[in-house]
Amino acid sequence: MEKIVFLCLPVLFLVAACGNSRRPGLSDKDLFAQRKVETLQETEQAPDFSDMENYVVPPGIKYKESRAVDPSAPPAVIDIVGNLNNKKDFKLSDIASSVRYIHLQHPPDTKFTSISDIVSDDEHIFVNSLQGLFCYSTEGEYIYTLKVNKLESDNIGTRIVSGILNNIDLLNDRLIYRTFQLSSIEEGISEIWLNVFDVKELDTQMLLNSQSGELQKNYAQSKYQRRLNTTDIGASSIYLLMDAQSLFISNSLTGVTIYGDTLCKFNNFDRPAIERVSVSSDIYRINGQIILRKSYNDTVFRVIPPNRLSPAYVINWGEYKPDMNQHAAGSDLEGKFVLRDWAETERFIFIQYTEGRSNVGRIAQGIVKFYWAIYDKTAKTLTHYLTSTTPAMRDVDAGRMKIKVPIPTLIENNIESVGMPFWPEGVNHKDEMYMIFSKERIADYIASGKYRSDKLQAISDNMPDDGFCIMIVK
Repeated sequence: MEKIVFLCLPVLFLVAACGNSRRPGLSDKDLFAQRKVETLQETEQAPDFSDMENYVVPPGIKYKESRAVDPSAPPAVIDIVGNLNNKKDFKLSDIASSVRYIHLQHPPDTKFTSISDIVSDDEHIFVNSLQGLFCYSTEGEYIYTLKVNKLESDNIGTRIVSGILNNIDLLNDRLIYRTFQLSSIEEGISEIWLNVFDVKELDTQMLLNSQSGELQKNYAQSKYQRRLNTTDIGASSIYLLMDAQSLFISNSLTGVTIYGDTLCKFNNFDRPAIERVSVSSDIYRINGQIILRKSYNDTVFRVIPPNRLSPAYVINWGEYKPDMNQHAAGSDLEGKFVLRDWAETERFIFIQYTEGRSNVGRIAQGIVKFYWAIYDKTAKTLTHYLTSTTPAMRDVDAGRMKIKVPIPTLIENNIESVGMPFWPEGVNHKDEMYMIFSKERIADYIASGKYRSDKLQAISDNMPDDGFCIMIVK
């Protein structure tokens, strides 16, 4: 998936809260009733904190982290290096059986030019775009605008000066999103808030603010965008996992309630000595459970609130594993594999990675190799997609210059007559995979020469010039 990030903003959301903040209205017993089913009994296997000898729980935080491995459910190994020659020319019928399309109406006074992420429930689709945050029906009909981004232009290009950050989440009729305000384009972000919008009551609560006390002191220089996801921890409460991805914070992963109670801070063991580039983590939800793939870490964890990280998968890069410090320092990583994207469903994990760092300059030179693979969780097998490791490129306007970015490699759609090729960008609350495309993007696919131009042209002809469509695959 070609992820849309607002490169012009030196952003990192900063929020956390102290243990003496407002407490949830549930007792600890009620709050973590669901956790009892999955958590190991201390008498069966005590957590190993031997590598945390000097680590103490910060004041006001209730729980010390645990990374105990359940011997009855060890992590599955995703063997990249052992399956480099295991290849298949995948068709969409290999991973799905149905396709549908949702054409999005533009808001009355706004036409968005890009979509960063979407979340949905059984009645709504929330679309987060460069222009703002909008609510749609599940049929793509515009319902209302939640927040409009304020845009300004300078000699570099268009920038958002107040609005929504990437990575929103929706759970139990509550939409969680972050808003920010720049004091000026030169000075950068001055304040960031965590907001919870009640979808039923159409009411927003601003819960946490980056300007509070020690929080502002610790996070003032934070650089990168925070990622988050939520899960249930009781009848009326939500557990929020936030990843700061900061240059300056060793305990960047924090579990809190949306009421402002800090429950646990997870120690960042896989932390480079010097970090000059942003390496993204993944935080998402499968069957109501948060999954965490932390940057620089080959282990993917299930998050069991309030304080446990349970290893779910281990990625085996073999001799192609990059050095963490070289990775963080911006090295070209020649001859090493670098994870680019990861999407998980109940049945499959879709993996994209490159040989060498995929920065703008190296991509333009054509020296970066791209790989796509699918891990079957039932069969416990990894198969690479039999396709060229050099994708077609398209030019993107980046202010005063144009840069080349790869056109996503997609799987041939042999399921239905429309025939739009597919590779998942995300997974919705029903475990359905989705991909967002525009008429402009279809033109890129046609120009690449890799896909049936007659079918793609027919799709394009049925879309308005500025149209966006969500392809849902199950």
